[in-house]
Amino acid sequence: MEFNMKKKILTTIISSTLFVSYGLYSVSALAKTDAVQSSVNGEQLKSQQVQADLHNNRYDILAKAIVARMTDEEKLKMLVGAGMTPDTDQVINLKALVNGVAGYIHGVYDHKRHLDVPALKLADGPAGIRIDPTRDGDDQTYHATAFPNGALMASTWNPDLIHEVGEAVANEGKEYGVDFWLAPGMNIQRNPLNGRNFEYYSEDPLVSGMIASAMVQGAQSKGLATTIKHFVANNSETNRFFINAVVTPRALREIYLRGFEYAVKESHPWGIMSSYNQVNGVNSGERADLMTDILRHEWGFNGLAMSDWFAGYNPIDLLNAGVDVIQPGGENPVVPGLGNWNEYVVEGYKKGDLTKATLDRNVQHIVAQALKTPSAKHYPISNNPDLQAHATLAKQVADEGIILLKNQASVLPLATSQAIASFGITQINTLKGGTGSGDVHPDHVTTIIDGLAKQFPVNQGLASFYNDYFEANKVITTGSLGVSKIVSCTEPSVTDLGSQISSAAQQSDVAVITLGRVAGEAADRKAERGDYLLSETELGLISAVSNVFHAQNKKVVVVLNIAGVIDMSEWQDQVDGIVLAYMPGQESGDAIADILSGKANPSGKLAQTIPLSYADVPSSATFPGVDENNDGELDHQYYNEDIYVGYRYYQTFNKAVAYPFGYGLSYTSFDLSHTKVLINELNHRHPKKGVLLKTVVANTGDVAGKEVVQVYVAAPEVKLKKPNIELKAFAKTRELAPGRSQRMVLEISPETLASFDPDKNQWIVEPGTYQVYVSQSSDITSVTPVQFVVRKEVVVENTTPGALALEEGVTAASFVTVAE
Repeated sequence: MEFNMKKKILTTIISSTLFVSYGLYSVSALAKTDAVQSSVNGEQLKSQQVQADLHNNRYDILAKAIVARMTDEEKLKMLVGAGMTPDTDQVINLKALVNGVAGYIHGVYDHKRHLDVPALKLADGPAGIRIDPTRDGDDQTYHATAFPNGALMASTWNPDLIHEVGEAVANEGKEYGVDFWLAPGMNIQRNPLNGRNFEYYSEDPLVSGMIASAMVQGAQSKGLATTIKHFVANNSETNRFFINAVVTPRALREIYLRGFEYAVKESHPWGIMSSYNQVNGVNSGERADLMTDILRHEWGFNGLAMSDWFAGYNPIDLLNAGVDVIQPGGENPVVPGLGNWNEYVVEGYKKGDLTKATLDRNVQHIVAQALKTPSAKHYPISNNPDLQAHATLAKQVADEGIILLKNQASVLPLATSQAIASFGITQINTLKGGTGSGDVHPDHVTTIIDGLAKQFPVNQGLASFYNDYFEANKVITTGSLGVSKIVSCTEPSVTDLGSQISSAAQQSDVAVITLGRVAGEAADRKAERGDYLLSETELGLISAVSNVFHAQNKKVVVVLNIAGVIDMSEWQDQVDGIVLAYMPGQESGDAIADILSGKANPSGKLAQTIPLSYADVPSSATFPGVDENNDGELDHQYYNEDIYVGYRYYQTFNKAVAYPFGYGLSYTSFDLSHTKVLINELNHRHPKKGVLLKTVVANTGDVAGKEVVQVYVAAPEVKLKKPNIELKAFAKTRELAPGRSQRMVLEISPETLASFDPDKNQWIVEPGTYQVYVSQSSDITSVTPVQFVVRKEVVVENTTPGALALEEGVTAASFVTVAE
């Protein structure tokens, strides 16, 4: 993307302008300065990219020379991981063992041959560095910051802030001896029941790609490798090793691959991880069209590709397709008939199933990235990251990502003098994050009740009741996948509460009810009571508290401390305020209290739609799979909704929703005005030049706040059917004081505007008039559009013919379309 703004335009834009376009090849750092400085930064960016290319080429050349000096035995060792819990002497050239990392990649060492490639240490997960917090015989602790989970981070719509998170995670990873961070997770939130939606960013590929890019850029700018995952169409957890995602090539390109493409081209991650599932009949990691043709040849990925842990059915097929290293090593319990995969690879090489050219290619990819890591640069491990500063950042992210969904009669913010009656067991058993590889072990978690007590008088009798109930009824279980423990507790019923509700109403000014939902790896949620739907106990609590408090003219606020969205249709009309906090990390209680008190003005926006009913979700009929079988037997998941995922479906087929994509309230109000097209250079002769828009955002309320400007485009339909609108750019303002405004310039790139034509294997921009809605959410009903015209079809990119084709016998008729 070229940031060559014409001089005559630059001279007309005042220094308060924010020039930014979170789309392909744009840079979040541009948001920090005015338009003129942004043009300079754009030139600096191109220079930096040239330097980055030279930097990578230098490592590639060095890696090639190193591989030439290695024996085949040494190379073969690198292709399969060294296990999840090996002894130090089992990992070749391991500088230091790190307890609790997810796995290792062998290195190589021979002084005489000048070989010194360190073994690599790989650590989960998307909310921070996941290692064991304690070690046998060692009094020191090794805690890491539990940042808010991905769903909340994306709700900030602030790549600059997420860049800071990446930098902080890099500090912790390096200080603890980690080389590769197995994050960010960036699968599309196709269905609200996906058990790992809390790890992922959005139902929209642009938001996913830009937030992931910021995270990658932040971490790698400080020298920690990242691994974007799970590539691709890993959108459910049920029977995850044996699920076949049946998806049209166009939907794969436009929805499920697109965010990964943005991240690869924008941020150049050093690693990528293939997924468990099949894509149109072949395991994702065993598809050469995916792992090599698209990833490397089309997108220019130059990093290390690894499998997910125990993913794939045949190690030779994985390696030949483009997976460089198979994790974690040893015998694969999912496919036990192949024995030890390390040995299987060696035998495959001896038989010629794995060629020397492929062996050298894969090892060169591994070595080139290994040479960039902290271990290769002999980074001095301190085991003392700046956890205090990172805790402050974690709260800042939570403050900016928490979403205010409902604020009837301006019930919020609360005065800090107002006495709170806090209901719900999750106020004590606060959910910082989900379970599985996305878990993190911090040195503290601020509970919601503790956070409230720091800023408000809280009803002590009620707090004591919940604390005693929790201690008497909590259940601690050992979790799977390395989770040390899971603490759960039933919700006390209205009967259990007895007179607590009425006495609390007499003694307090407002009720706050916290509802919780945990989720995690290896299991999906259910569309049933106690999960997606509220339990009868929870419904009874909301009803009883609302009736008693409203009878005394007192308000009720619900806080949602949840892994993924839940049904709200049965209860939202009974309460006055709703705050969606997702899983806000270790500073949960303080951040939620900040929002309730107004210490932080909410600026979070939904990065996923909240439907009226689960039945309205376009993928509900085929999630998690049709003809569901036992684990180990293949299930098929037909992506019937095709490209109509999330708001693309609800907008196109006129489905009412509870809360639309991009929605979020503030304690102030904003007005968007003076929207116009500044430059339209998009044409068939210059397919890399885009469209520049400008708008003015004014704070028309009484308190300072931030707003997210969202650019939706309605494209003409010449040949290709399209959603009614699609997000094509976004930007967040700085904090605006009351009465202040900010002029913003946003770019719609040809890459983000293009649609995929499966017949031509091309990304194209079709001719016609494009309606542009600069809005505060995907609800554009009151927005007056501006227009630009494309005279002739623009071919943006040619792609690999026949890639990702449907299986033989599967046609368009195999799908039951959501429109029917």
